[in-house]
Amino acid sequence: MLAAWQIGKAPAAIPVLRAELGLSLTQASWVISIFNAIGIVTGMAFGALGDRLGHRRVVLAGLVVMAVASLVGATAGGPALLLATRFFEGLGFMAVVVPIPAILVRACSAGDLRLAFGVWGGYMPAGVSLMVLVAPWIMARVGWRGLWLGDGLLLLAFAALLGVSLRRLARGPRQPSAVSALDGIRRTVVSPGPLLLAAIFGAYAGVHISVIGFLPTLLIEEQGLTLAAAGAVTALAMSMNILGNLLGGALLQRGWARWRLVGGTFVAMGLCALGIYDGGLPDGVRFALVLLLNFVGGIIPASCFAGTPVHAPSPALVGTTNGFMNQGAQLGQTLTPPLVAAVVVWQAGWQAAPWVLVPLLGLGVLLSLALRAREPA
Repeated sequence: MLAAWQIGKAPAAIPVLRAELGLSLTQASWVISIFNAIGIVTGMAFGALGDRLGHRRVVLAGLVVMAVASLVGATAGGPALLLATRFFEGLGFMAVVVPIPAILVRACSAGDLRLAFGVWGGYMPAGVSLMVLVAPWIMARVGWRGLWLGDGLLLLAFAALLGVSLRRLARGPRQPSAVSALDGIRRTVVSPGPLLLAAIFGAYAGVHISVIGFLPTLLIEEQGLTLAAAGAVTALAMSMNILGNLLGGALLQRGWARWRLVGGTFVAMGLCALGIYDGGLPDGVRFALVLLLNFVGGIIPASCFAGTPVHAPSPALVGTTNGFMNQGAQLGQTLTPPLVAAVVVWQAGWQAAPWVLVPLLGLGVLLSLALRAREPA
C-alpha cells in the first residue's frame, strides 16, 4: 500500500506541480505514466533479481530507493529533477511489489496462502485510493513538497520495521534459484501457465484502468460534477476493488476453481461495461454498475497472484513469474486507454467504449478456458 502511494500522489499533485514547476501537459503525463513504462520492461528482471539475491533484500532496497527518490524529489526546482526522481520511484516500486508474493509463499502456511494472496491483491486500489483522498488535504497544509518529504520519511521508517519483522525469514532456510536470471526468464516466458496468467492480468488491468481512469471525465462531462466530487466518487469505486480481492481469496480458500472464478468475473465485468456506458439507463443504475464492476473485478488479481506459485516453472521462480504477470498488467494498462479514447472520439460518445472493453473481456473468458486445461477442475 505504501508503494502504491507513489502512484496515487502524482494525479492529485499535478495541478500544483504544473503551476509551481512549469510542467507542460506532456511532462505532467509522464509524472503519472512513468510507472507503467518501467513496469513493462522491468517486471521479470526484478522478479529474477529477487529469486537470485533474496526477495527480502530486494524489497527492502526498493523501499529505500523510493524513500530517497521522494526526499530528493521534494527539492526539485524544475521538471528534470522531478521526472528523474519519479523514474527511481518507479524502479523502487517494482522492486517492492514483484518479489513480495514469493515472500508470502514462505511466510504463510499452505492452508492460508490463497486467502493471503486475496488480501495482498488489494494493495493497489487501497493504496492509490487512500492517497487520492488524503493528498489534497495534506498539500493544503504543507504543500506538495511536504507531501513528498513525509512520504519519503514514512517509507524509511517502514523499511526499518519490515526489515525487523522479516528477520525470521532471513535466518530461515532459503533455496536460491539454481538457474541464472536469464535462464529463469526464458523458462518463465515459454511456460503456458505464466503466459496465461500474464495475458489474463493484462486483459483485466486494461479494462479496469480504462473504466477508472476515464470515470472522472465521464462524471464531469455527463453529470456536471466538480473535479473534487468526481475524484471522491472515483476513489469510492476503486475501494470496492479491495472487497473483491478479499472475496476472491476467500473463494479460493474454499476450493473454488481458479478458471471458473476468472471466467465468471470476465463475464460479469462485460455485462457491467455494457450498462455503464448506456445513456438510456438511470444514472443511479450506471453508477451501481461501476461499483459492481470494480467489486467483482477484484477477484481476478487475487486469483492471478495465488496462481503464481502454482504455475511457476519451479518454486525458485515464483518471483520471476510474478514479474512476468505484472508486465502483462502494465502492458494492458498502457495500451487499452488510448484505444478506448480513440474509439470514443471517433464515435463522438462514451457509448462506443464497450466496443473495446467487451471484446477484451471476451478474450479473458477464452483465456480462462485455456487455464482450465492447466489446472484441476
